[in-house]
Amino acid sequence: MKTWMFFAMALLVAGGATAQQRSSRGAQPDQMIRIKEITGMGGDSDYTTPAPQVDAKWKKRINHTDNYAKDDAKGWHYFEVSYQVANIGTDSSGAKKPILAIPEVEITYALLYDMRKSKKAASVARNASKAGGAIGWDNPRQLYSLFIETITYTTITPGREHYAAVCVPPSAVAIYGDPMLFSVQIKVDGVQQGEIMTEVAGGASIDGKDVRAILQEKGADGKAHMAAWWERIENLSEGVVRREGILRDRSMTPFVMAGDQYYDQVKAK
Repeated sequence: MKTWMFFAMALLVAGGATAQQRSSRGAQPDQMIRIKEITGMGGDSDYTTPAPQVDAKWKKRINHTDNYAKDDAKGWHYFEVSYQVANIGTDSSGAKKPILAIPEVEITYALLYDMRKSKKAASVARNASKAGGAIGWDNPRQLYSLFIETITYTTITPGREHYAAVCVPPSAVAIYGDPMLFSVQIKVDGVQQGEIMTEVAGGASIDGKDVRAILQEKGADGKAHMAAWWERIENLSEGVVRREGILRDRSMTPFVMAGDQYYDQVKAK
């Protein structure tokens, strides 16, 4: 084969490979969202937040008694995520284009609670032990509670910081204890946006093992990334049980009365 024909064929193959790579890159959904911060755990906080309109006079009017104020539940647990949306996106052909709005954004919230931190549950366990251990820590499914909720928000615009939040009601707070893990995952059209963000309570462990061991896994690039630990944690310990219907978007709580204009709107079902 002549030298010039060899180089021509090499250039043709290289050009085809480059075009294929560009096409492949252009077909990949663009990373339009980045989680900035999640809050709700850590520090000196006892995690609880009073509902905006709850005060002693209101309680007395509704219940016709002051006994309500003696309830063990001090308030709600409130977990928030703030995230940013890019002004420029990429369409299926790889061309750059401005973003007017993202029609739908899915946010998955995952929380792991330690029931051993619940004074009410500990009291029940002690009484059960005295009664012969029928209920209590003898049942490993009493120990850790997993709350997961995926909520779809609509008409997400760029150019400002976005906020969304979920809450755990006082009745659940009194029973299920304190949070050990809190994670947020954001998806657009089923594609994860950026990294999962996670907060871990100090000294958090399951069955005596540090929970940090389950938080990361190797990605396609061979590097460790934050993992969707909630999808596999139930297989790691019989002490973890998933409890449905606990987490609520803030729009389904009394917090909807405060600062609603700053938060993303939940898609109507």
